[in-house]
Amino acid sequence: MEKTEALLRFLRVAYAGEARKSDPAYWKWHYLENPNTRMDDIPLWVVSCGEEIVGQLATIPVQVKAGGETRPAIWILDFIVREDFRGKGLGKQLVMAAGEKYPTMITLGINEQSAGVFRSMGWAEMGWIHRYQKLMYAGNGLAGAAGIAPVRGLLNLLSAPMRIGAGRTGTAGKYAARTIREFGAEFDELWERASGQWACAVRRDARTLRWQFEEQPGKRSEIIGCYEKERLAGYVVLFLRKRFSNAGPSAGPAKAAMSDLLYERQNGAEIVDALIDAALRRAIELRAGSLVTDVLDGLVEERLKRRGFWRIKKSPQFMTWAMASDVEAKNVICNPQNWFLTRGDSDVSIIEEPNLE
Repeated sequence: MEKTEALLRFLRVAYAGEARKSDPAYWKWHYLENPNTRMDDIPLWVVSCGEEIVGQLATIPVQVKAGGETRPAIWILDFIVREDFRGKGLGKQLVMAAGEKYPTMITLGINEQSAGVFRSMGWAEMGWIHRYQKLMYAGNGLAGAAGIAPVRGLLNLLSAPMRIGAGRTGTAGKYAARTIREFGAEFDELWERASGQWACAVRRDARTLRWQFEEQPGKRSEIIGCYEKERLAGYVVLFLRKRFSNAGPSAGPAKAAMSDLLYERQNGAEIVDALIDAALRRAIELRAGSLVTDVLDGLVEERLKRRGFWRIKKSPQFMTWAMASDVEAKNVICNPQNWFLTRGDSDVSIIEEPNLE
C-alpha cells in the first residue's frame, strides 16, 4: 500500500499505549498475510486529510457459515477517527464503504463509542460473548504478590483447593488428549464434521488456524488434540502469558487462556470434557495463575461450570450487520442464539501481549 508509512504514523499516535498496532511486522501479518486477504483488495479503509491519515477501519476477512452456505465477511478490529475529526460523520462513512463490499460484518470486543456508531446504523446488538475463569495459583496471577516470594507462596497455597481434582477426565480410555505440532489436513476434516451443529460460525480451516495461532509475530500457542483412536475429534488452543517481570524463577505464567476450542457433535460432552481437562492439566503443570476463556456455546459453558469455572461480568460486546435486502441471511446472522464463538473470534487473542522474547 502506498500510504502504509502514513498509516503507521497515525497508528503510533492513535494507539500510543499499544505499540504492536504500529509495528510493521505485526501489521503485515495482521492485514496482508491473512489467507483470506486479496492483495489487490485489502479490506482496510482510511480517511485522509491531505497527505495525513486521520481515521481508519481495519478488518480481518473471514468465511462465515450462515445457515446452509458459507459467505465472505469481515471481522472489524480497529475502528478509530482522530479526536479533532470526530463528529463529522467520517466513522459512518468508513462503515458504509466497508458494507458496500461485504454484505456481512461482525465485531466482537469494541468500545462503547464505536458501538454507538454501529448502533446508529442499524447493527444488531447480540449481547456479549461469555467470559469464564478458574483460579489455580493465585499468587502467580497477581502482579503485586508475584514479586514477593512469601506472599506468592501463601496465596498459591490458599488457592490449592481450586486445583484439587482439576484436569481429571472421566473419559480416559475412550479419548486421548495429546499435543499437536501444527494444524494439518485433519483440522479441515474436523471442521466439516463439526460445523453442522451451529447455524453461524467463523470457518476454522487449517490455513487460517496456522495464520492466527502459529504465525503471529512474538507469540507461541500450544495445540492439544482430542483423539478417538487416530481420528481427531476436537482441539483446544492454549496461550500462556509470560510471568510477571518481578516474579521469581519459581513463579508460573500470570494467566493461561483457551483461545479456541472445537469439537464434533457426536459425544460432544465427552470431547469437551477431555479438552478442558487437558488444558487444566497443562495450566497446573506450568503453575499458571488462572485459566480463562471466552465462549458462546451452551455445551461448552455447561462443562466449564461443572469444572469450577465462574462467569465474569465484564466481557466483549458482540454486534453483527447484514444487508436489509437479504432478509433470509439477516434473520440467521442477526440472531445471537445461532452463533458459536470463542476467544479466537474476538481481537482479545490478537491484542494479548507477546509471550516470546
